Amino acid sequence: MGRGTRWAALIAGVACVAGGIALGSGPYDDRRTFEKAGYCGAVARDDCVTRMPMTVLSRSTYTTEDPDPEPPQQPPPQPPPPIPGPFSWGPVSVGRILAALPMSQTTHYELTVRTADGERHTFEVERSMYAMARTGARGTAEVWHGRIARLRIGSRSDEQWSYWSLGLAWVLGWTGVMLIIAWGLPLGGPRWPSGVFVWWAGIVVFAGLHAWPPALWVVPLAGGGAFLLFRVYAAVAR
Repeated sequence: MGRGTRWAALIAGVACVAGGIALGSGPYDDRRTFEKAGYCGAVARDDCVTRMPMTVLSRSTYTTEDPDPEPPQQPPPQPPPPIPGPFSWGPVSVGRILAALPMSQTTHYELTVRTADGERHTFEVERSMYAMARTGARGTAEVWHGRIARLRIGSRSDEQWSYWSLGLAWVLGWTGVMLIIAWGLPLGGPRWPSGVFVWWAGIVVFAGLHAWPPALWVVPLAGGGAFLLFRVYAAVAR
């Protein structure tokens, strides 16, 4: 890889990291402030959490999955040869790799509740909350800055933070980290497709751990650090 390309990757990586931090710092600080805030008294304020009674009206589930293709009645025609491009690794394309991955079924749990102000709300919740929330069950909605941020029913609680409020900023920053490690540093060893694999694996891990706030920096440190060590080892071994 030429020096110009490395510098371009390094500059783009730093820009992505800076952009991710700028976009994500606000939502992250807001969430951390909510977790530390106390409860309001008789008067609601912006620096405390307002508790509002709620009643479960209904609950439902649905699943998402990729349908299995019907078995062909006759041998299908041979596909045309893949066109080389940025997402094609020789004779193996990303589309073929994704098509070969095993697909899973995900069950989503939803609750429809009515709060004390008469408003109806529908939320996707964890399975443990869903099991506790029988129709007619009473609980508490915790309001933060005008939106319901947490549900409580019995001993269960479920936070209602949007994944995308932090997810998009995190993906941008994570992309910058991988640009720096995989293409910006003058090290030997494989860059592509291993860099793309680590980048995608980090996104999958973060998607599963996004409710755990330290995942914002643990995933880049663990994933990026491991890949950096791998590249250093490959450069020394060479």
